[in-house]
Amino acid sequence: VVLGLLFLLVRNSGDVEIGRQGLNPVLLGYGALFAAGIVAAELLRPVLSLMGATSRFVVVALIAALVWFGFDQARNIGILPLALSDPSAVPDPQETPLQTHLPLAWDGVFRAVAQVNNMSLGVMIDTGTPLVILQYEEAARLGLRPERLSFEARIPVADRTVTAAKLVLASVRIDDVELFNVKAAIAEAGALETSVIGLSFLTRLSAAALIDGQFYLRK
Repeated sequence: VVLGLLFLLVRNSGDVEIGRQGLNPVLLGYGALFAAGIVAAELLRPVLSLMGATSRFVVVALIAALVWFGFDQARNIGILPLALSDPSAVPDPQETPLQTHLPLAWDGVFRAVAQVNNMSLGVMIDTGTPLVILQYEEAARLGLRPERLSFEARIPVADRTVTAAKLVLASVRIDDVELFNVKAAIAEAGALETSVIGLSFLTRLSAAALIDGQFYLRK
C-alpha cells in the first residue's frame, strides 16, 4: 500500500531519470523515508509486541509525525531541496527548457532575487567569480551557521580576493531556473557588500549569455 501511494505521488515527476546530477531528489527522498521506516519498525518490534493494538497505533503515529516534522523542518532551512516534499517542483524533462532573463540594474550590473535553500536572497551575477558566494550576514540569516565553518579558501571576486568557507547548497533558484547541490562559499564577515552568483551555478546551465542588454539563463 505504501509503495503504491509513493508511486502515485512521484510518477509524474520524472522520478526515474538519472543524469549528470544523479538520482532525482524526489525518488531519493521518498526512498530514504521508506527505508528508514522499515529499519525503525524492525528495531521497535520487541517493544511493540508487548503493547495492545491501540497503543501500537499511537506509538507508530507519533513516530511518523516526528519524522515528518523533522523532514519538513530540514526542508524549510534548506538542508533538503523543496522537491523532496513538493514533487511538482521537479519539472518534466520533456517540457520546454526553463529560462529567465535579467535586466541591467541601475548600477551597471545584473541583479536578481534568488531562492537559496528556499529562502529569498538578493544576488549579483558575476561571470568572473568561480563559485556562488554568500555574504556572511546573509548566510547566517539562511541558517547556514557560518560561525561553525573554517574560513581557509581564497576566492577571487571582482577586483579582489576574499577569504571564504566552502560548502554545498541544497538548491539555488532564479525565477524558474533551479539547480540542486550547488558548490558555494561563505565570505568572511564584512568582505562582501552583496551575495554573488558565480560560475558554479552558471556553467551548469545550458545557456547563460548577454543578449541585447539582458542576461539570459536557461536550464
